[in-house]
Amino acid sequence: MIGKRLFRWLPVVLVLTGISCAPQEEGTRGEGRGAREEQPHHRAPEPGPTSLKDRIDAALDNARQRPLLTTHAFWTIFHGILGLGLDAMLLNPDTGEHVKAIGYICNGGPIRGLDFFPTPDGRDVRTMIGSGVGQGHQDQFVAEMVQRGLPADRLFRVNGREYPFADFLRQSRARARVTTDQELSWTMLIIGQSFGTDCSWTNAAGEKLTFEDVVRYEVHQPIESAACGGTHRLFGLTWVYHLHRARDGQAVGVWKEVADKIEHYQQLARQYRNPDGSLSTAYLGGPGNSPDTQLRIGSWGHVVEWLSLALTDQELAEPWMQEAVNHLVLAILNSRTDPIDNGAFYHAIHGLEIYRARVFHTATPGLDFP
Repeated sequence: MIGKRLFRWLPVVLVLTGISCAPQEEGTRGEGRGAREEQPHHRAPEPGPTSLKDRIDAALDNARQRPLLTTHAFWTIFHGILGLGLDAMLLNPDTGEHVKAIGYICNGGPIRGLDFFPTPDGRDVRTMIGSGVGQGHQDQFVAEMVQRGLPADRLFRVNGREYPFADFLRQSRARARVTTDQELSWTMLIIGQSFGTDCSWTNAAGEKLTFEDVVRYEVHQPIESAACGGTHRLFGLTWVYHLHRARDGQAVGVWKEVADKIEHYQQLARQYRNPDGSLSTAYLGGPGNSPDTQLRIGSWGHVVEWLSLALTDQELAEPWMQEAVNHLVLAILNSRTDPIDNGAFYHAIHGLEIYRARVFHTATPGLDFP
C-alpha cells in the first residue's frame, strides 16, 4: 500500500541484476566497490545489542567511525555525505586535520574524480561511468545533495569563482530530455524537489516539457535492468510521488501509473524474501540468497533504503520488514572491522536513518524526505 504521507520529518533539512551502481576499477575490487582502499581496522566486535533500534544505532555508529579521507575519490566522498549527512567529516591522513566534507568540496578542495565545469545553463558535474572514481550517473551528486537538504544558495568555488548550488539545479533541468536516451532517475528527483511537481520549462534542446513528461518517461523505463536492481529509479519515483501527494495531487493519470509500479515492486520485495526473513540478494528481480556479505549489504541496503521511503508507517513496523532490516543491520555489524563497498554501505546507512526516523520517531539532524 502507498498512501499520502501524513507528516514531514524535520522540514528545514533533512548486482547481479542489471547495471551495477558500484563501478569497478581502483583498488582490489575498485573504489566504487567500496572503502576497500586503505581502510584501517576498527575496534573489535562487542556483544551485540538486543533491540532492533539499538542494533540500528550501533550500525550508524559504525558508519560514523569509518574515516572518510581526503585521499578517497569523489565517488566515495559524496556517498559518505549521503549516508552521514552534511556534517560528514573528512580526515587528511597527512596532517590529521578534520574538515567538513561538503565544505571541502564547495571550497574547491582537490579530490580525485571531482570535475565541476560551466555550461550555458549553469554548472555541471562530470560523469565518469564505470570509473569507480567520479560520478557514475547523470545528476547523481546533485540529487544526493538535494536529498540531504543542501541549500540552493550554497556557494561552490569553480575555476576560482563562486557559484550557487542553484546553478547545478538549473543545469539538471535544462539537460533533461524525453526524446533521447537519458537516465532521469536522479534528475527527476532534483526537478521535483527544487522546482515543484507542477513545473514546466523549455529545455536546452528547445523542447517544451512538463514535470509529468519526465515522470512518464521514467515510469515506463525498466526496473530490473536499471542501476542497482532498479532501486534508484523506484526511489526517485517514490520521492516525487510523495511530493505530488503532499501538494494535494491526486493519484490519477501518470501518478496512478507511478503508484501502481511502486505497489507492484513492494509486493515483489516481500514475495522474494528468503525463508529466514532476509530480502533477496537479487534485489527485486527474483529470489536470491547469496552468502556473499558485500552483495547482501548492497542488495539489502538499496532495497531497505527504497522501502523505508515507500512503505506506510504501519507497514514499516510490520514483522516482515523488521526482520529484513534486522538482517541488514546484523550484516553490517558482523562486518564492522572489514572494508565494505562504499556505495552500497552508505545507501544502506541512509536507508537505516530513514527507517529509524519513521519507525522510532527519532530526531535526526540533516535528514529530510517528503
